[in-house]
Amino acid sequence: MSKKIVLAKVPNAGLGNQLFVLLKALLYGSLHNLPVEIANYKQYHIGPYLRGEKTKRNYNDYFVFQKNIFSYLIDSAILHLKMLNKKCSFNPLLSHEPAMCVVFNKLPHWSDYFFELNQYRDIVKELFFNILKDDILQSYKNYPSPQIGIHIRMGDFRKLNENEDFAKVGAVRTPLNYFVDVINKLRLWKNENLEATIFSDGFEHELEPLLSMDNVKLAPKNIDIGDLLYLSKSDIIVTSAGSTFSYWSGFLSDAPIIMHPDHIHKALRLEQDLFEGSIDDFLKHKNS
Repeated sequence: MSKKIVLAKVPNAGLGNQLFVLLKALLYGSLHNLPVEIANYKQYHIGPYLRGEKTKRNYNDYFVFQKNIFSYLIDSAILHLKMLNKKCSFNPLLSHEPAMCVVFNKLPHWSDYFFELNQYRDIVKELFFNILKDDILQSYKNYPSPQIGIHIRMGDFRKLNENEDFAKVGAVRTPLNYFVDVINKLRLWKNENLEATIFSDGFEHELEPLLSMDNVKLAPKNIDIGDLLYLSKSDIIVTSAGSTFSYWSGFLSDAPIIMHPDHIHKALRLEQDLFEGSIDDFLKHKNS
């Protein structure tokens, strides 16, 4: 009798988006007691080089399933043959009974990034940490906890154009004055000069309005997944609008998540005692 297979076909995308496909497949396999095979994890992104971005999005040696190029090519060929010989079901709901071949390769809709995943957050977190390499796990355990952790997505996000409504656009940089405002409001609420740590794929000169503030620093240079994990240990997490990198840090954490009021959609986490919302709603919540 043929064995059923679950395949995660990692998309050609940033780390946050790749994690959606990878963790959805792993969760499906866990819930249905099926092994998961992973394809397309070796990628080389030319865009960051052409755009002159600081981060080049080379995600090698993050996960235990990643292999050298020779083994990767052999595994890819075998998986391709398996798919040809089986009738595959693509991106089923987690509750659906598995076909002989189940393939996950689709990114979630922006209106509900963690659809289904947030119902199983504890399991997803366990699956995520189980696939991390030991050196990354050890670094994660040793990271301190920033008082305010702020992610500022630049890279392939464009600047907001004049007379453009930020609420009606996507893949646009969150204005820096918003982050300045959040820091000032959090310090006023706490009556303390809280330290803010910036995690960003932008260059220092681009972040000058924030780095020129008192007690604001740039996080130490790190690999991308290191930044994601370090940010997740913050006491308060401030996200960039539309950045799945930010959202994964929040999903892995129990900390309050401050989000831009123009880009708050479905919950990242379903637990009622975990705050997600705008800075003004956070302050009302804390002062009530």
